[in-house]
Amino acid sequence: MASTSGTVGSAVCRWCSRLRFELAPAAATFGLTGLSWLHHATGFGWAEHAMYGVATAATGALTTGGLKFRNRGATAIGIGGTAMALNTWIGAAMGPSVPSLIAGGAVTIASYGVYVPWLVKARHERIALQIKAAKNGTLPEGLGVNVGQPGVTGDSEEETALRRALVALGVPAQDVSRIVFTDTGWHAAVTLPPGRNTSAEAVIARRRQLEANLDLPGKLRLAVGAQANQLIVRMQTFDQLAEPVAWPGPAVTSAEQPIPIGVYPDGSQILLDLMSGHVLVAGGTNMGKSGAVNVIIGNLAACSDAEILGIDMKPGALELGPWQRNMLALADDADGARQLLVRLKAEMIRRGKYLATLRGPKGERVRKWTREHGKYLVLIIDELAELLRQAPDVVAELLTLMQVSRAMGIRIIAATQSPSEQAFGGKGTDARQQYGTRIGLPVNEPTPINMIFGTGAYGMGWRLDWLDLPGKVMVSSERYNEPNEGRCYWINDDQITSTSLQFARYEVAEPPTDPAEPDPDPDPEPDRPTPPPPPSGGGLASGRPLLRAVPTFPDGSRIPENRTAVWEALQKAGPDGLTKPEMVAAGLAGHGTSLQGPLSQWVAKGWVDDTGKRGQAKVYVFSAPAHTPADTSPTAEKENSACPASR
Repeated sequence: MASTSGTVGSAVCRWCSRLRFELAPAAATFGLTGLSWLHHATGFGWAEHAMYGVATAATGALTTGGLKFRNRGATAIGIGGTAMALNTWIGAAMGPSVPSLIAGGAVTIASYGVYVPWLVKARHERIALQIKAAKNGTLPEGLGVNVGQPGVTGDSEEETALRRALVALGVPAQDVSRIVFTDTGWHAAVTLPPGRNTSAEAVIARRRQLEANLDLPGKLRLAVGAQANQLIVRMQTFDQLAEPVAWPGPAVTSAEQPIPIGVYPDGSQILLDLMSGHVLVAGGTNMGKSGAVNVIIGNLAACSDAEILGIDMKPGALELGPWQRNMLALADDADGARQLLVRLKAEMIRRGKYLATLRGPKGERVRKWTREHGKYLVLIIDELAELLRQAPDVVAELLTLMQVSRAMGIRIIAATQSPSEQAFGGKGTDARQQYGTRIGLPVNEPTPINMIFGTGAYGMGWRLDWLDLPGKVMVSSERYNEPNEGRCYWINDDQITSTSLQFARYEVAEPPTDPAEPDPDPDPEPDRPTPPPPPSGGGLASGRPLLRAVPTFPDGSRIPENRTAVWEALQKAGPDGLTKPEMVAAGLAGHGTSLQGPLSQWVAKGWVDDTGKRGQAKVYVFSAPAHTPADTSPTAEKENSACPASR
């Protein structure tokens, strides 16, 4: 109850403070009336009547003199004084009564009849003068500094400070929406006057001066509002993103799902819609670009409907190399990048021709690739500018892919720390329009900001130079069309390794133990294996081939050689089963052709059970019935039709 009363009282006080100039006549009238009632309670005699009479006569004489000599000031003071004296005289003589209330009300109404026109005129003249000065340029010295004037107030300390700071800046606010307070600070929308130097962009360019004028705790953030003359003001008093936010692990199983890459101060996730188009990741050196790319790859690795391809222009693929076991292809130099792009372009053409043969339920042509047609292909390019510097001839293939490949289920995620005209195709070509999502990390200059988000972005609030920590980010996409500061997840090397192993698809050759010091002596030729002696009663001497039992699945079909090791390992593991990381760590034959394919087939046929888990990884347990392969060895009496016995 006490808390509610305190809240109501605080709100009433703020309201009275904001409207103190409008409430001044009423406050004066009722204050004097109350004092007159107090005077009546303490005793009122003929002496007091005489005193009030003299005061009334004096103010009346002042009114008469003002009218006689046409002095508006003296006349106004005389009329106001006479009304106040009469009101106070009646209240002191009669105390709290109906006549006293009538007198007080009449005086209040009359005072407002004179006061309101004066107040409105004074405010309009002052605002017009400030707007005119702002349009003409810098304010004259001293103008706008003394802001303790009627109208330069708000219903809170923050709004008052904001209004006064804008006046001191030479941009008086026409209107300020009610300030909204949150756990991290407050924000408001300000309507600015029209003029050359009073636009939202002009105020944003002078943010530091406005922040100094405000003199409030926190970090000031500005952006252009819905209207051209609307300024969004955000003051952040508590930074919830000051500490790194740990990556929680893969959160999607399909590339068609929005990928969470970070969080906003309110706790909501920053979502990347890969289906909306290609992605650009750009920022300064050591500002979190690689971390953002790794978070994206970590989620894509868990997507069964996506294949990842990579181009890493650092020798040895230092950035994307840890994900090699999850990638269909990885190039680490210009030649490899050329080959990969050519292959990807050929696949794009093949997919386009395939889509041309498809028809919908009503006979309409299919124009968009979905997971039903096959896996999505996601090309990750780390350091786009370096790729185009080392291999400028790939621009044509890359631009063709960016402009055409979306319909064929191909997406490109390009990362660069040098956003420039060359990085986006060179002079006469601007590939930025093909990036449906643009992820900006901290930079220090306005030029890269406009290169990332488009011309004029710097003035519209996309201020990457305001991001004060690595990993802080602004995202522009169909989902996010206004600048908002967030922070990307932080992924460490252990998470990269464990996630890569958990969702491994391809075999990675182990590097040599000491590649810097190769053995000067060439390796000797391996000895040719000696064929085993044929068993008695058969073999090459009798003209029959040496055959062995062929391993088969429970349905009688033959087990391919590259699947045999995995099948036998699952049989030997028994009820404990194996996870994919354990299979990869054991170096099983056949895992280089992707474990996901055969395991999914065996689960679908009921030969392997995948309902269990060990940690976060699925456990695959052999559940097929016992099966003995048929003996396909020929007998001594029966010849092999492919190799007849010699006679």
